[in-house]
Amino acid sequence: MRMRGSEGGRLVAVIVSAGLIVAAALALAACGDSGGSPSPSPTGSGTSPAPGASPVTLWPGQTEQPAGLADMQGDGSSDLLLGSAALPAPGWVREGTRLSYYSATADIPSAYERFILDENGAWVGQTSGKRYRREELYAAAGHGVTQVDVLSVGETVTALKVGSWLYSSYTGPLLPIGSAASICPVAGGDWYIHPAALAEIPDQLGDELQILRMPYTIEGVTYDAVRVQQVSDRATFARVYDLADGKLLATFNAVASKDGRSTVFAHALFIGVRQMDLPWLGQDLPGWLTGVTTVTYAGAKSYEAILAGSVLTADVSVRMTMDDVAPAYYTYVQDSTAYVPGFPSQSSRLELIGGIGEPTGLALPPAAPASLRAGQTIDSDPVTGITAEVLEAGTGSGRDVVVIRLSNQAYTADSVYDIGSGALLRFSETKRGAETNEYLELTLQGE
Repeated sequence: MRMRGSEGGRLVAVIVSAGLIVAAALALAACGDSGGSPSPSPTGSGTSPAPGASPVTLWPGQTEQPAGLADMQGDGSSDLLLGSAALPAPGWVREGTRLSYYSATADIPSAYERFILDENGAWVGQTSGKRYRREELYAAAGHGVTQVDVLSVGETVTALKVGSWLYSSYTGPLLPIGSAASICPVAGGDWYIHPAALAEIPDQLGDELQILRMPYTIEGVTYDAVRVQQVSDRATFARVYDLADGKLLATFNAVASKDGRSTVFAHALFIGVRQMDLPWLGQDLPGWLTGVTTVTYAGAKSYEAILAGSVLTADVSVRMTMDDVAPAYYTYVQDSTAYVPGFPSQSSRLELIGGIGEPTGLALPPAAPASLRAGQTIDSDPVTGITAEVLEAGTGSGRDVVVIRLSNQAYTADSVYDIGSGALLRFSETKRGAETNEYLELTLQGE
């Protein structure tokens, strides 16, 4: 650590790409959102492209975003909160609150076939006499879960972490593929709006903005709701809120590509909300975190092709530069580099967030690690199937540590914390698939 001077298969490819689109679509236009790529790990590296492949990143971090998305940025739900600055967060929004949504997306081409010049092609132009071959165009699709964790509720802002999960092999267990940071006015943003503010919003039926009260039913439960829909030249974005408590019930959006050749459709439906009973809720992050400018981890990531019986390993370096450190949350910029001999190195930059209201992170409150006991269950999530438990508490590698494991049928992540400081010392992650497995090992540098 460095201290401040004064004191982050085509079918397989189709599914993976679609999963990233889900995360991008659901992070869209959130008040102050910053896109982040995969997982609750320090690398944010969930579904990484294989070495040598073109990296895929989440909007808005990617260099070229789908046309129409930019038109909608800044037109999020926070615009509906004008005049509500005095409102607090709704009573159900607290540190450790988690919202879950089923999410799905599809990238639909405007045509289903194309013709490519080919002297051996079976198709002949009537006028030119040139020969063509016919190729079908396929739609990309995927589905999964989006979870919103409330990390901190302050006097003026709420810090949220938006995590995206993809069903492995389309129907299998959920795997983390991305996360995004959202710092919203405490009265609400895209994921909730204080019901008192919603009550003051008048119905409206304009060309670019429609606001309409209506009953809305999900899984047999009917809510008194309000639908807010925004329309631009190439994009439509709609959100439905529960008038009783302000939670987001559903989102729908359609974004056409700049060239008009495809349209991305995405939607999310409310699954449930619950309060995680994390042992450190209500505590502050360690004081040393405010003096840190950078944190660096190094290690390796391996890709195992199960059928081929081969493993490809990349050297990984992750540098996290702190942006803002508050008592209960922190934001940071993460620069990651991966290198495999014989391939060009790959680099990425992400803006991420962590804090008190999540099961793991870069640091735990000082009193938390010492209070944990081996075998203790910290949290069990019914939606993702992820259980957070204390794998080990005691002496490891010559120092007192506590190891917290997150796991379901396809995913395992171990975070090793120093009991004295609460600092994350080591991180390991395993993602199991039908055709490939991924392994990540990282260790804190320059302690």
